[in-house]
Amino acid sequence: MSEPRKRATLRDVAARAGVSVAQASFALNGRGRVAPATAERIRRAADELDYQVDRRARELRTGRRSLYGVVIRNMRNPFFLDVLRGMEVRAHREGASLLILSSDYDTAREESVLRRLGTEGVGGVAITPIGRGGPLSDWLPRHPDVPVVAFNCTPDPDLSGPGGRVSTVGPDDDAAVSLALEHLRARGHRGATLVTAPEGLAADGGREEEFHRRCASWGLAGTVVRCPLDHENVARMTAERLTSTEGHEAFVLNSDHLGIAVYDAARTLGLRVGSDVSVIGHDDLPTSALLDPGLTTLRLDRELLGDHIMRLLTGPGTETVRLPVRLMDRGSVALLDDR
Repeated sequence: MSEPRKRATLRDVAARAGVSVAQASFALNGRGRVAPATAERIRRAADELDYQVDRRARELRTGRRSLYGVVIRNMRNPFFLDVLRGMEVRAHREGASLLILSSDYDTAREESVLRRLGTEGVGGVAITPIGRGGPLSDWLPRHPDVPVVAFNCTPDPDLSGPGGRVSTVGPDDDAAVSLALEHLRARGHRGATLVTAPEGLAADGGREEEFHRRCASWGLAGTVVRCPLDHENVARMTAERLTSTEGHEAFVLNSDHLGIAVYDAARTLGLRVGSDVSVIGHDDLPTSALLDPGLTTLRLDRELLGDHIMRLLTGPGTETVRLPVRLMDRGSVALLDDR
């Protein structure tokens, strides 16, 4: 009978990567300055050895639990699966666990799950907040030592920034809006419709502000439509606009997940995306290229986003991280003749 495999130590990881124990610790904990190539070599060595941080030792040393809470506002969106995978990979490497809860775009439920996480004594909280100035703002003063990362939202100046309590991670919303509207202009469009959550529930106000700025600067007719961000409601909103407004509709969405609803509504009305209706998504989900035509969207590294979230939860200080996006042109934006 073979002996149980010996648990890898930080010293083992350092030896395999050919670095000092201190360098290995810095790279795996997101602290200090380690060259990117060296950090990648250390992480690869940790994965090969199935290295995990000694959870009990860390809890004794830091006085903080290695259980981290994650609050998701829309579990229907597959975008969050990739984000959670990015978080889980780093959490596993550091000997941490995730407690995943849903707020389901309900502020009362968000307040309830935050209260639960406070009772659990988690080592940190990652949250996609609902709106701004809601339950999270009330929760923070009661838990001053718990690191918090808000993601997929516009940074709240009262909570984030230098000396703030909350780190923020998300896509570069200004670049995303600019790329989408530039693409529409290049295809001869003179207007766009931004779809966002209802008043008080939207957490990406910066995206809407940039949309208005760009439309005004470039002479585009910009319309903001608010509706619950689920398939049924977005499909209904799309059908209503396609049957009640004149001219060509070009929808700019904050999720590929919602793009399918636009395709469904157009097909039901006998219209074709890419000629009769235009749509630009966000995230570049694996299914987006399989639609007919493929969905033009903004590509975002979702697992990297999750990795940053976990790094900030387990590391010192606060930070605002904006990840780059790239336009993927697949044919869901019509080429208009009156350019």
